[in-house]
Amino acid sequence: MNNKRGESGLDWLKFAAAVFVIANHTGPLLSYNEYADFLISGILSRIAVPVFFMSSGYFFFRKLTGDPVVDQRALQKYVKKIAYLYGVSILLYVPLNVYTGYFSEDFTVYSFMKDLVFDGTFYHLWYLPALIIGLCLTYVLYQKLTIKWLVGSAILLFMIGLLGDSYYAITENATSLKLMYDGLFQVFDYTRNGLFYAPIFLVLGAWAAKHPKPERKPMNFAALFLLFLGLLFAEAILLHEAKFPRHDSMYIFAIPATYYLFYWAQTLSWSFNKEYREWRVWIYILHPLAIVLIRGAAEAVNLERWLIANHLIHFAAVCVVSIMMAAAAVRISVIKFKFRP
Repeated sequence: MNNKRGESGLDWLKFAAAVFVIANHTGPLLSYNEYADFLISGILSRIAVPVFFMSSGYFFFRKLTGDPVVDQRALQKYVKKIAYLYGVSILLYVPLNVYTGYFSEDFTVYSFMKDLVFDGTFYHLWYLPALIIGLCLTYVLYQKLTIKWLVGSAILLFMIGLLGDSYYAITENATSLKLMYDGLFQVFDYTRNGLFYAPIFLVLGAWAAKHPKPERKPMNFAALFLLFLGLLFAEAILLHEAKFPRHDSMYIFAIPATYYLFYWAQTLSWSFNKEYREWRVWIYILHPLAIVLIRGAAEAVNLERWLIANHLIHFAAVCVVSIMMAAAAVRISVIKFKFRP
């Protein structure tokens, strides 16, 4: 397989993932059918962040040479880029933090540090510290363990995360587990973070970077993805009907679904303009600002019925504005740099 061809497919996949993140935060079908919206924005969109993590693992670990000094420098360079992006993102959202009362009487140094390290200072920014923590943790384990133990460790961490997320009812019914997780939730609000959520997908990316792609036809990858996507839907629906989740970001079948979707995307030969490559990063970062702008504009011109109450039009408008803002962002030299999430 041509490497550039595979990268082009991944570019399209990550662009689609960024759009699904917007769907998760806007509920495009909510005006028409609440259950249909749950299927799209509550289940299907949960593939988006795992795609970002696996892609990051793939592009980072394929740079590693086996030389400890060179590899350590590669890690430092990558983490610095993420940290810089996170710092810029924090500053961008300070005005909205002020508007929403983030710096209220409940604000403390401890709450700020918890948000800075784990939860994000705005609701979507948790991904960036999660990527930093997850990447550093995965890198250390990668250096110390065989691939078998690396995968096993990542699965164990994910299982711990599941019990604080979509499988939380199990934890609630076990006193000792409940006490342990109550302690964990004093440190962070969710287990979908860099300690428990990110490593398994970063490890999958590392595996894809260091091992030959399985010899299967594109339709085989597509079929396996659809199979596990179906199982993901079944898992999520059953858990929600049983009222298991505390939060609903982590699902078991998201792992194989992401794995085969990633490989399927690598078989696609659709062209992708390199100039648009950084857009998806900024679409993710800027879309909450786009949501606020759309709402403000709708209220100013009395179009709330269309741009707010109609969730599908609202979703489309947020996508358009997010893309426009992302295009502008990558042209600003102070924030323009090559980064693949």
